[in-house]
This record gives sequence, C-alpha cells and structure tokens, in this order.
Amino acid sequence: MRWFHSELAITVFAISALFSSGKIVAQGTDSVGFNNKYEQRIIQFDKFWQKLCPDQFTLQFAGDIGMLSLGVGWDYGKSNQWETHLLVGYLPKRYNYHHYTTLTLRQIYIPWKLRFGHVWQIRPFFVDLSVNSILHNDFWMTEPDRYPHGYYGFSSRMRFHLGIGQRFTVHIPRNKRIFSRAVSFYYEISTCDLYVRQKVLNRAIPFKDIISLGLGVIYTI
Repeated sequence: MRWFHSELAITVFAISALFSSGKIVAQGTDSVGFNNKYEQRIIQFDKFWQKLCPDQFTLQFAGDIGMLSLGVGWDYGKSNQWETHLLVGYLPKRYNYHHYTTLTLRQIYIPWKLRFGHVWQIRPFFVDLSVNSILHNDFWMTEPDRYPHGYYGFSSRMRFHLGIGQRFTVHIPRNKRIFSRAVSFYYEISTCDLYVRQKVLNRAIPFKDIISLGLGVIYTI
C-alpha cells in the first residue's frame, strides 16, 4: 500500500507540474504576443508623430510675402521631391500704414536633383504655389458695405502666388553636424493673381512690375 500511495503521489505531482508548466508557457506566449502588438503600436505611433514634426526651417527675405519670413517645412515623397512650408512674415511700417503680419502656406515640387560629390547638390528647377494672407482688419475677404457691389471683384486679404527658382544645397558630413544635416540657399521669382489681373487689364504695365524676387535659406535637420 505504501508503494501504491507513493506512486500515486508522484503521479499527481507530475501531472500538476505538467499543467502548471503548460499554463506558464501559455501565459508567457500570450504576454510576448501582447508586448509585440504593443511595441508595434508604439512604433507606428512614433512614426506618425515623426512625420508631423517639421524637418526644415526656412528664412526668406522679400518675395512679396513679407520683408522677412520665418517658418517650418516638411519634405516627403519617394525622393523628397515634395515640400510643404508654413511661413509667418513681417511687413514693416511704410508711409501712413503701420506694420503687418502675414501667413503663407507654400507647396513646392522639385523634379530634379544634381549631386556633386558628397557635399554639393543643385536643384536646377523648382516650382511652387503659395497662398498668402495679411492678418489685419484693414484687409478683407469680401468687399465691405462701403463699396458698391463688384467695385473690386477680388479679396484684398488673400493672394495666390506662383513661383519658380533654383536651390543650392550643402550636405554636412556626419562627424561635423551640429544643428542640421544640410543647408540650402535659394532664389525664387514669383507673381500673384492680382498682378496678373492688372497686367491683363492694362498691358502698359511693365513686366518687371508684376514679378518679385525672394532670397532664402533652409536648414534641414
């Protein structure tokens, strides 16, 4: 009987240990699976926020969006051929008018890039479309009541700009990077819908009076 009891005790212990180990393994598997899903979710979440964070900082002089404009930008696309910039500009006081603040949303397309060595890059052509607005009550989206209906026929607050230009980029070697991985210098020749309208209505206006030149620098981090 003692032998039987001993065998029975050993058998029960072995079965209990087997089920316990199986439960632990199952729990471990579920835990690992849960952690993998959680980590993948966190990785996707991080990638989403990384895309929202700007990777460009732009400083522009003139260009008919303000005497000085400062903003952020994003580059994307298969070869980073697309860029979106958001700029805040400053128009200083002139004549009897006080200073103004402007806001510009710009979409840029860069079809070609020419690389010279590991440092220099030239983008021989880019085209951009911008929407610019002067943030002040002196300018309006629709005509005020003090003007006859259709007197102006356009908004004085919002302008659409079309521009072309070139960009020259210096890529900073990895061991020398401090604040950015590349610095780009560009110029842009542009016009806006109001200037084109004036030119169509009055062909005596010189062509040089409907275009503007902007100079800028872009820091890519």
